[in-house]
Amino acid sequence: MKNADWALVISLGILWGMSFVFVELLLAYLSPFMIVYLRVAIGAFFLLAYIFIRKAAFDWSAETILTLIIMALLNNVVPFLLITIGQQTTTGGLASILNANTAFVTIVLAAALVPHETLTINRVVGALIGVVGVTMAIGYQNIFQLYDDNSGKYLILLATISYALAGIWAKLKMQSMSPMIAATGMLVMSILILTPYAFAFHFDELVSLDLVVIHYALAFALFCSVIAYFLYFKILERTGAGNLLICTIIIPPSSILVNAILLGEIITLAEMIGLAIITIGLLVLDGRIVSKVLKINRNIDKL
Repeated sequence: MKNADWALVISLGILWGMSFVFVELLLAYLSPFMIVYLRVAIGAFFLLAYIFIRKAAFDWSAETILTLIIMALLNNVVPFLLITIGQQTTTGGLASILNANTAFVTIVLAAALVPHETLTINRVVGALIGVVGVTMAIGYQNIFQLYDDNSGKYLILLATISYALAGIWAKLKMQSMSPMIAATGMLVMSILILTPYAFAFHFDELVSLDLVVIHYALAFALFCSVIAYFLYFKILERTGAGNLLICTIIIPPSSILVNAILLGEIITLAEMIGLAIITIGLLVLDGRIVSKVLKINRNIDKL
């Protein structure tokens, strides 16, 4: 990749990592539901404005609407709520580490659900290494014990399954759809799903928002949804989907660093070891570094 492409990939990884920090900040003021609602509402508003300015065509067929509703549930509503609720009992740094499990779950589920998706050796080994890393980060001593103080970890792991299913759904049903239209439609459908509940059970919270909270929510939606989506699509356009896996590797350390600077959170040794193992798993899963190492070894053997 060129330097400009690396800049895009690293920037996206940092922005996605910051989402866990914003959740930590907003949990001091808002319920998990309202954090999610404001994120998708503000994001949808700005993306709709962009689509309107660009005068992009949109397919309003029943099939497209249903596809976007399912995508909204799998990629926004369910995982956003699970992660935000989960961060009530776990740190943003650990949440970002566990979120990296999405890549491993996607590989396994795609092999089971998507035609012509096969489990190659590097994918199997990478996924197994990832499982070890997640186990280490959670704490192998209490991995099967569920209580209030550690339930957030498992909610975040459930979110990775939802993200994985969203990726598979997009591959099966949305490949012919413009990415920007897909992102905008997904956020709009999320609003339509969440708004009735917001007005029925969170109306008082919604109308009592103060300027500090609104500023945090605006920054959260603009940086971690709107700008992140633009970077995401630019990377797809310039380098392809393969390099998005690098963003997954960048997310946890960037989140941990910002959490430490802004919130004073300290990552445990077990979480750091888990992060290192997960990163190795992601690199094996990606395959490019492994291929280069094997190629160098073959060249050495020929000498």
